[in-house]
Amino acid sequence: MPGPGWEGGDRSTDDKQMLLAQKRKVYNAVPTASSTSEQDAVLPTATVLPSASPPQIIAYHRRWWVVGTFCLLGIAQGAVWNCWGPISDSAKLVYGWTDGKIAMLANWGCIAFFVFAPGLMYINADRLRLSVVLTALLIAVGTGLRCIPASTGIATILINIGQFLNGIAGIMLMAAPPLISSTWFPPNQRTTATAISSIFNYVGTSVGYLIGPLFVSQPHLTPNSTLQYNDTVVEDISGQIMKLMYVECGYCTAVFLAILIYFPSKPPTPPSLSAAMNRLDFRTGVKKLFRHGQFWLVCLAYCVPGGVIGGWTAVLDVILSPHGISQIDAGWLGFYGNIAGCAMGLLLGRFADYFAGHLRLIIVVMMSCATGALTWFTIMLYGALPLTQVSLYISFILTMVSVNASVPLFLELVMETTYPIEEAVSAGVMTWGNNVFALIFLFVPLLPNVGVRWMNWAALGGVACSIPLLCVFRENYRRLHLDTGAVTDTHDDNEGVINDDSIVEERKGYQRL
Repeated sequence: MPGPGWEGGDRSTDDKQMLLAQKRKVYNAVPTASSTSEQDAVLPTATVLPSASPPQIIAYHRRWWVVGTFCLLGIAQGAVWNCWGPISDSAKLVYGWTDGKIAMLANWGCIAFFVFAPGLMYINADRLRLSVVLTALLIAVGTGLRCIPASTGIATILINIGQFLNGIAGIMLMAAPPLISSTWFPPNQRTTATAISSIFNYVGTSVGYLIGPLFVSQPHLTPNSTLQYNDTVVEDISGQIMKLMYVECGYCTAVFLAILIYFPSKPPTPPSLSAAMNRLDFRTGVKKLFRHGQFWLVCLAYCVPGGVIGGWTAVLDVILSPHGISQIDAGWLGFYGNIAGCAMGLLLGRFADYFAGHLRLIIVVMMSCATGALTWFTIMLYGALPLTQVSLYISFILTMVSVNASVPLFLELVMETTYPIEEAVSAGVMTWGNNVFALIFLFVPLLPNVGVRWMNWAALGGVACSIPLLCVFRENYRRLHLDTGAVTDTHDDNEGVINDDSIVEERKGYQRL
């Protein structure tokens, strides 16, 4: 017979074996004279599991619904965010926009995050449903505003408001994946779950590259690259853009309704020992996080390349247009690059779960590959190497595979390093930094006479700078050690033991399952 609270639960043989091996020590966080590591400062004053009643550990089937609907929401937000870059020539024709205004539409996401992120870092497992429902509502309302028929000037305002609301929604979608994985998934599936829930936002970006050029036709260019059109052409392309707005609004509304119907905050019983432990309160967590030097090393290693590459891909059509590459070709290039990066991210997340404890090494290898591929891409565009379609696709896809696949690994590495600080707080600070660098990147084109030639070099420098930061970072898998029973050199003198009777009772509970 299933034990109490088992409703809908599932457990593989590997899960059972791992959970039966749960550690008998729970780290006491009081720093000792022999513990001088900077990372010790983030631990709470006492983290001791009650010896009489160890938590029941259950993984529920419904966790896949939670992560699945969250992924659909990520696709929606990513597609809306990347709506205008792939059809920039058409939007310029219909609305009279400039390259700077196109970049600004993507930049609203960064601005929204910069303004609202501190308040939204109060998100925790108890508020997960409310936060996700509000996120879905913001995206649905934002896409609805873009569907209102209006003059060019009013439509421009409504589109910017919609992009801003979508940017606010992006805060939750970027900060929540580690919280979802730690709240709903057992330790040997956490990195995989983080990869799934974070990567599908990039799938949405890829969808934006695809559906934009499919719905909206490319205006014809004269030899001097000026738009040649008449009122009929403008009206036709304007109608195509509105069809795209209706399709995106319909999809986002459907996802909102699915989440509103069912999206629980957390399971009745935790999926791991670390999930059962209390986290630091928000204020204490933030204070300790800002004093945690090792966190800032890995945070910068994530934020600089992530933010710069995010801004770079948002204006890929603008970057490639001077080299004779159309918005359709640029759209397909971005689509294949992001899809390949997402697929590799999922595989790499599963690989990291099987080979736990080696996240830094994997990330360094991926960022080194990204640096080499982006160097190839950049010097090829500026004539040092022959520019061919095959070389362009290979170099760009390798860059996106390496960068996008590293995102969930960065998030999990930070969660391990900063545990027991609330996952949404650590992830929120990281994604805040990510958006700051994207904001800077996308603001530069608004300056007069800047052009776009600098963008590839800035992207290359941003990716390359992460490697030395990761090399000096000291990794620590505190949360993983708590769940698996491993003991680190830093904490092997700590106390806090679950007694033998409790472990026997726990084993009996597993036998019933």
